[in-house]
Amino acid sequence: MMLRALAADARPYGVTLALRDAAEQPWSSATFTGVRLDLVLAIDGADPAAWLAALPEAELPVPGRLVADLAVVTATATTATLQVLLLET
Repeated sequence: MMLRALAADARPYGVTLALRDAAEQPWSSATFTGVRLDLVLAIDGADPAAWLAALPEAELPVPGRLVADLAVVTATATTATLQVLLLET
C-alpha cells in the first residue's frame, strides 16, 4: 500500500518507480504502534529531484495507517532510499 501511495504522488512529476528492496521493523512508543520502513526505489522520469524534494511534506494516503515521518536518506538520478514511519490508526 505504501508503494501505491508513493507511485500516485510521483505521477504528477512524471516519475515512475519500482521497489528494489524493503525492510520493516516494528516501532512503538507509549501511545502509538507501527512500523519503520526502509525502502530502496528505482526511479525514472523527467524530474525525480523535484519529486524527492517535495516528498517529505506530501500527504500520502495509506489505508489504516498514518505516515508520521518520511525522510529521503539518499538519492541519485536513478535510485532513492527512503525511511518511513507508519503508525497504526
